Amino acid sequence: MKTLLLRAAALVSFAIAFISGSAESFPPQLNGTMMPFDFSRCDTIVPWDSGMTPVFVNYMARHGARFLSSEKKVDGLVKELSEARKEGRLTPKGEDFLNLLCRVDSVTSGDWGALNAVGKYEERRLGKQMAAIVPDLLKKGRVEAVATYVPRVVMTMYELCHQLVCHSSYLEISASEGRQFNPMLRFFTTDTAYMAYLAHGNWRGAYDSFVETNISPSPARALFSCKMDDGKLKKLTLDMYGVLQSLPAAQLPWHPEEWFSESEYRTCWEAANLKHYYQRSASEFSDLPATSAHLLLDDIIATTDSAAAGATGSQMGKLRFGHAETVMPLFALMRLPGCYYPEGDANEISGHWKDWEVSPLGANLLIILLKDKSGEPYVALRLNGRWLTIRYETATGVASGKVVPWRQLRMQWTGYLTHNQDINR
Repeated sequence: MKTLLLRAAALVSFAIAFISGSAESFPPQLNGTMMPFDFSRCDTIVPWDSGMTPVFVNYMARHGARFLSSEKKVDGLVKELSEARKEGRLTPKGEDFLNLLCRVDSVTSGDWGALNAVGKYEERRLGKQMAAIVPDLLKKGRVEAVATYVPRVVMTMYELCHQLVCHSSYLEISASEGRQFNPMLRFFTTDTAYMAYLAHGNWRGAYDSFVETNISPSPARALFSCKMDDGKLKKLTLDMYGVLQSLPAAQLPWHPEEWFSESEYRTCWEAANLKHYYQRSASEFSDLPATSAHLLLDDIIATTDSAAAGATGSQMGKLRFGHAETVMPLFALMRLPGCYYPEGDANEISGHWKDWEVSPLGANLLIILLKDKSGEPYVALRLNGRWLTIRYETATGVASGKVVPWRQLRMQWTGYLTHNQDINR
């Protein structure tokens, strides 16, 4: 029992140390969508004054930190390196990487894709932040929470909701999960046009060309003592990156410099970032990823409209929990700052659209509906802990601010829905 308690304490300590921003050899942002939530970047002051009152919360989140979603990359690399060992063509560096893979498998212990200690810590802290932002609003009333059927998403919902209940026992939370939410939260598995684009879209040529031109075979080549095809080595290099980028979230020591130079590791991130961009955001190839999130944006608009009209009764908020594949298209459709860059050369995308900014582990968008003393509705948007400055049109031109008239933002979002639907007809 003492050993188990010490191990649990060590895991929590690791989670706290990492999330608070421990020093690393490479920038942790290079782990892309596997980077745990960075609480050091969170704004601590709300952007509205005492003349405005929060009346409703809309929330959309990705699940928190998890283990690798499947054993596919690990098993593939283990098979390749084990065969090389049998044939006497594995280098000492290859032996070390094989041992690392075994540690990954051992720590995961069959919990592939599961929310882990880092993820649970993230969600508790995010729930505490939400309660601190609108403490009076979430003291009583009802909150509806929905999640996809995937266990890590369900657990994310429960962890955050548990923290809200800790804030006030008078808050009533209904939590639901299941495949009935797939069209809204897992549209990437139900929208047939989007699924066809993911499988056969013309983005693949640009991505493959980037990999062929930019990915170095050197990290994988160092594992073997024999000559191998560069194309195969580049694929193995990307798989190595896929494992290494997951280590901080899996509570394992992260030392990528043992296998990669920083430029090699950065290029692997750029390739992963480019693939996420083509598959999950609006790009030169298609607006389909963004368009596919239209039911989700419709729901956010409708819920905000009802709350603005005072038609939600005692319901104080609606919380939604999904995946990176859910939030990336939604944020592109909403054209949130940093999440929408519809045209750009493959080699420059990483300077304008960064997956770790859009969807780190625990990514979330918090929309606070406010009313001023006259009852006029406004909204403030907090993306991954930062209050956004939103540009919007007025009768006299263009304005911007962190507190935006709901009527103007609603008009813009509705226009984006109509525009994207027209393009993809």
